[in-house]
Amino acid sequence: MLYALIIGAAFGFAMHRGGITRYSRIMGALLMKDFKAMKFMFTGTAVALLIYAIGDLSGIGPVQRINGYFGMGHIVGGVLFGIGMALAGL
Repeated sequence: MLYALIIGAAFGFAMHRGGITRYSRIMGALLMKDFKAMKFMFTGTAVALLIYAIGDLSGIGPVQRINGYFGMGHIVGGVLFGIGMALAGL
């Protein structure tokens, strides 16, 4: 859990430093005019995929499998994400 918080904070810091959290950048991505935010997210996904694959192949540690639905965690997370996006749009 601590590792997930550290990695999430580092990813959020990188997003902030890269300018991905600006309103104009998010609106540009949603309107398909600015692809920097999408490129950043796809790059993050690709890097995570490589790290998981290398860890699984080398036997460094067990790779936790992701379940499809965790219950209330998804609902609460979705509500918090929606509130954050709404507040950022103000």
